[in-house]
Amino acid sequence: MPCAVILTALPVEYLAVRTHLVELEERINPQGTIYEQGKFIGNEYEWEVGIAEVGAGNAGVAAETAQAIAYFQPNILLFVGIAGGIKDVAIGDVVVATDVYGYESGKAGEQFLTRPKAGKSAYALVQRAKSEARKGEWLQRLSSNSVPQPRVFVAPIAAGEKIVASRQSDIFQFLRASYNDAIAVEMEGFGFLNAAFAPNIQAIVIRGISDLIEGKNGDSVEPEAVRQEKASHHASAFAFEVLSKFQIEETARDLLKNKIPVTGLISRISREITGTLLSRKSPKSPSIKSSLPLRLPESAQTMSSDPTPPKVFISYSHDSQEHKKRMLALADRLREDGIDSNIDQYEDSPPEGWQRWMLNQVEAADYTLIACTQQYDRRFRGQEETGRGKGVIWEGGVIIQEVYDAQGRNSKFIPITFTPQDSEFVPSLLRSATLYKLDTADGYELLYRRLTNQPRRRKPDLGKLRTLAPRERKQLFQEESLSPTSNSSPKHQALHPNFFAYDDAWVGRDNLIRELSDRIRNNCRLLILVGITGIGKTALGERLAVEVADWFESDWTHYHQENFDNEQQTSDFASVAARWLEKWGELITPDDRKDPQRLLYRLIKHLRENRYLVQIDSLENILQGNEEEGWNDFQDEWWLKFFDSYLKAESCESCLILTSQDLPGQIEEVGTRSQNFWYCQPLSGLEKPEQIALFEKTELDISPNSEGKTFLERIGAAYEGHPLALRVIAGEIKNKPFEGNIVAYWNRYRSELEEVEKALAEAKEVKSTGAEDKFQLDRFTKMLKRNVRSRLNKTFARLKEDAKWSYILLCEASVYRCPVPEDFWLSHLEDWDRNENEQEAALETLKERYLVEESTEKDQLLLRQHNLIRSVSLEHLKQLD
Repeated sequence: MPCAVILTALPVEYLAVRTHLVELEERINPQGTIYEQGKFIGNEYEWEVGIAEVGAGNAGVAAETAQAIAYFQPNILLFVGIAGGIKDVAIGDVVVATDVYGYESGKAGEQFLTRPKAGKSAYALVQRAKSEARKGEWLQRLSSNSVPQPRVFVAPIAAGEKIVASRQSDIFQFLRASYNDAIAVEMEGFGFLNAAFAPNIQAIVIRGISDLIEGKNGDSVEPEAVRQEKASHHASAFAFEVLSKFQIEETARDLLKNKIPVTGLISRISREITGTLLSRKSPKSPSIKSSLPLRLPESAQTMSSDPTPPKVFISYSHDSQEHKKRMLALADRLREDGIDSNIDQYEDSPPEGWQRWMLNQVEAADYTLIACTQQYDRRFRGQEETGRGKGVIWEGGVIIQEVYDAQGRNSKFIPITFTPQDSEFVPSLLRSATLYKLDTADGYELLYRRLTNQPRRRKPDLGKLRTLAPRERKQLFQEESLSPTSNSSPKHQALHPNFFAYDDAWVGRDNLIRELSDRIRNNCRLLILVGITGIGKTALGERLAVEVADWFESDWTHYHQENFDNEQQTSDFASVAARWLEKWGELITPDDRKDPQRLLYRLIKHLRENRYLVQIDSLENILQGNEEEGWNDFQDEWWLKFFDSYLKAESCESCLILTSQDLPGQIEEVGTRSQNFWYCQPLSGLEKPEQIALFEKTELDISPNSEGKTFLERIGAAYEGHPLALRVIAGEIKNKPFEGNIVAYWNRYRSELEEVEKALAEAKEVKSTGAEDKFQLDRFTKMLKRNVRSRLNKTFARLKEDAKWSYILLCEASVYRCPVPEDFWLSHLEDWDRNENEQEAALETLKERYLVEESTEKDQLLLRQHNLIRSVSLEHLKQLD
């Protein structure tokens, strides 16, 4: 039965795909990814179809695609979902991507210079899509008749990490200028196609248009959730029409009928194999002299018994005549040392044909040695030019199939190298196996020991268990020695998630934490933390979660964070409510998504009956207004209805923590009727002792005898204890050229810092905020905002002078609004022709100066810039030389 895999980014896309399958069963790969596998009856075959929701973003999708290929070994791979229309298309139309442009690939100079990179959908699938688009039979797969009737376009699209929302935006203008044949834009297709490189797999991207770039979405008629659902169903309907009509090439179809493994395709491919100029096989043929240290220790002796010699086959690419000689020398040496090794150079023309001969050799061998080189790796992946390297491509197919059949276990295929550089080109499938480096003194001996099962160190025989007399404990366990004021245990602390902002650098606010923790425990349903950006609101919310973990029984599945600064996720009430309820195990139907009132009722009911701690960050992003003029009402009225109903409920088990730069007046209005259930905490900077503790955490000298302690106190006061500003300053002092010399730093920038002190004194005389707003502290002044931003601009100027490539990296990485893998950052310096060491040194400088934040997600290291730093980075990016 042929196999297809369909990947999606969003729940609405996944559900649309799922409706076309029957007999669904859950599957879990070794990495823990959960799939569903079902059946689909097409015109040609009955398909096994694996489906997964893999999230948004090219990097994450690329990793998930590679895992899906390794797990399912599919014939066909599809990415199905929604996209934004750039030109020619309407809501509900379907776009089949012939090419997916990675539009963020290029070099930033006086202007951005594109270095086009594109992923291509498989030719055969594109041709089938064109045929089905002309027929229109796919429309019968839709559950309802759409008016107007959706059209299908087969054309290029673009993919990047940024959402394009306006025709006036720089990104839109850039797309029209540089990729003017692209008719849609999305965020995953480029990573998907670049990962779908495996042999015998054909891949394609199919998108439904859910919105248009500015002005034509018609929200008054169809809300965003409805448009997304429509686009998802149209895209999946067309995808399954393509799948139902798609014919696997004749060779594969015959094999499927006969139940021959896919690797049996070898027996039908052309006999032409690049570079098979072979010598005859003979144990007595003279060995080719080799400079490699292929020798055993002088102490090695011939075995007295005559065990069956292991069979070894050598798989390699014909990189050069010299490389072929190395391979022959290795095969000869192995045979001289009693190992039944085989290589193509021992054969003139095998009677069964080269293809079947290679298949038989791999299957019959006890071990297969994989001679790793850049060319071998390229061919193993199926990325060689058409017509070249078919031998390795086939052998790679056999190897992949055997490892797949063994459910990922590998004791047979052994990677070897002949130069230090080759170590970089071990096929990913084999990187978990031991690599034998035959250019080292003991490389051949270690390989020989592996092939003959003669390890250097053997396990001693297992002895008998022994009894031990009991002994008294001489110290308390950690959990018994906790402070009596702490409500956390080590168990609770060890199990908390990887937080967004709270880390080991946390200091202070102990009294405030105790006070707010008590409020949460005493039926505070809504806790609002208000303060300027960078003041530590998110970190405080996360710290509170740790403190009250026992309140939700340390079950961290009952703690949820929603960040409205993440543009990859929709923030209207209906979408968020559906997302929360699905995460908490409730079934959400397409009809539910269209009914905000029903979702509100179900969400309130769930929060009332179950104890959850939900942290909602950057609330200002769903309010009307901006930082300069302030924020006021909610953009979506259903959010106001939700908070009103939530506070009015007769009882409630849960608590919501909101962080915002401003308090919505509407919440204050509805809160007057529920005074006991909500509390707003304005957040100011760190107090003087806490400022000093922060400097101590960054390893600056704050001892009583330190000459610099007084200057640190003045710096802390000048910036009103703003944590982010103080960490950045500490990073400057700690690193070159000051190397921790606080006095030298003060002497260098004394006039600059004294100007800040003077401005602060003037600001205290004339407050910038009115006393009539009880939730705005006097310390939340426009002067503080200006001082902090000015400080960051000066930090950027110094970084530009002291560490040019770190400055460029920080500026260019500001295009990422959400956390992304480290490689994404470093790729920007590749475009500036910096080598790997220079890239890593530039990034390390940013980390040392606290200008970049790290987090992990699904065992992957992610990087981001704090919003305040990123806003300054974007300004400097526009001026980047």
